[in-house]
Amino acid sequence: MREQTENAYRDREPILSATARLLEDELRDSLRGIDHIDRISCRAKSISSFIGKAFDPENNPAYTDPLSEIEDQVAGRVIVFFLGDISIIRDRLRKCFTPVEFRQRRPAKDQEFGYESEHLVCVIPPQVKTPEWLARHDMPATVEFQIRTIFMHAYAEPQHDTGYKAADELPSKIRRELAWIAASAWGADQAYERFAEWRKDQHSPVSPKPAA
Repeated sequence: MREQTENAYRDREPILSATARLLEDELRDSLRGIDHIDRISCRAKSISSFIGKAFDPENNPAYTDPLSEIEDQVAGRVIVFFLGDISIIRDRLRKCFTPVEFRQRRPAKDQEFGYESEHLVCVIPPQVKTPEWLARHDMPATVEFQIRTIFMHAYAEPQHDTGYKAADELPSKIRRELAWIAASAWGADQAYERFAEWRKDQHSPVSPKPAA
């Protein structure tokens, strides 16, 4: 099944990539005029990443039909400056696309630090589907949008690139250092958010005092 799935995904990957480019243009248009956006990108999931996710033994429950069940074969990402910007992006995406699922990824316990991101799964709009996409009947129905701050992204991407998952496989010192990185990223977001709120207050018009 693995080889069959890989061949099937390899066949559709160029179509996914072409639609991802059109979707990125659509995403940029949808978010036009919103401040504090660092970057906007869309991509098709690579073959190795798709197969790794489809046959990851830690998936519970396991995928029975990964070609239809994996939602981020096409994915978009919006990186913003401040925590308060996340809800602004989320609300705009909900207006411009058709949402079907929303997930907030956070550590399970308050005393823990780790991966954080918001994931909004939406229907792929028809105007970004290429003729090759429309000629088939087995393409995915959804796109996953990730919304993160710069610091969330800076913590998450190196771990994703190295394939790090299981903390119990790491030496204690390395685990503590990774926890320190995560806590530092969380703290930086909180500090920048306080700065953003202070700056907003400084530029807010002062309401006149009521007459005595």
